[in-house]
Amino acid sequence: MDLSIDGAVITSGRLLETVLTGIPDGSSDPVPGGVEAETREILKQLDEVLAAAGVDKRSVASVRLYLQHVNRDIAAVNRVYFAYFGDHRPVRRAYGVELQCGMMIEAAFVAELP
Repeated sequence: MDLSIDGAVITSGRLLETVLTGIPDGSSDPVPGGVEAETREILKQLDEVLAAAGVDKRSVASVRLYLQHVNRDIAAVNRVYFAYFGDHRPVRRAYGVELQCGMMIEAAFVAELP
């Protein structure tokens, strides 16, 4: 049986999967400030999803980053990303894609649940 937390799905394999954007709840636009601000918003939302599931960022096993301008923005994203995860290094991939709504980044996370 799959369970649902707002913005995420928990599979019977005890994995939480979620896709997040830099668009805060109640808004139709990304936070102002560019890709670093959007990345910080995504990680803020991730903290909320993980807390609702009773885990934290150390449970994140895999991250997929989708960037509007991957070559231009990956260094800026890395500054925020590595500061957030510290010594914990989930498997990560980054892709250049065409995003909607003026977004610069979208991110998909998989976390293991106890």
